[in-house]
Amino acid sequence: MGQRNTSKASIGRTSVIMFLYAALLVTFGVLAYLIAPPGAHAQTAVVVTAICALLMVAMGVLSMLIHKKRNLGMIGIHVGLLLPMVFAVAFLVRAGSAYRSSGVYRYFERAYQAEVKTGDIADSADARSAYLEEAKPDRGKDLPSGDKAYLGLILTILFGVSVAAFVVLLLSRPKLPPKPAAPAVEPPSPPKPEHPIKSAEDELGAD
Repeated sequence: MGQRNTSKASIGRTSVIMFLYAALLVTFGVLAYLIAPPGAHAQTAVVVTAICALLMVAMGVLSMLIHKKRNLGMIGIHVGLLLPMVFAVAFLVRAGSAYRSSGVYRYFERAYQAEVKTGDIADSADARSAYLEEAKPDRGKDLPSGDKAYLGLILTILFGVSVAAFVVLLLSRPKLPPKPAAPAVEPPSPPKPEHPIKSAEDELGAD
């Protein structure tokens, strides 16, 4: 009984960690939306982090079912352990992309502002759009329309949070309950020996 209670407590602790990690994902997704500059498609950050959080919540719920449905519980525990690392890699890749985009945007923004200061260009939305359109290479992606440094920062933080969640989950691996014992199979009972008197009567009757 004590071992079962210990197993339940450790699994409950693992589920709580998954739920807390999910809450942090949503929190930073909302934060990215709030600090995004005007015109940025920041709602994507909320949607993506919400989906990641939903997956973690689902794994946490499945983990708590291990005493009733062992297979589902094992899926929840192990997939819930791996998902933070998968998210961490994705966040890191996207953070690098956001920082590169920010660097390109700032480079051309500084060049445009320099043209404005020298008086070669009158500062206006149309002039800026025309300048960026002219600066765009013939081949390749369009120039960034905004500074994505804010997104790179949030994604870097989420990378750190995801790695920390993975480490904590790894160190807090729950004690799994023992597999249910297979039902014992009773050996077939040996045939009952015939009564000697009855056997003798049968032989006499046969004669």
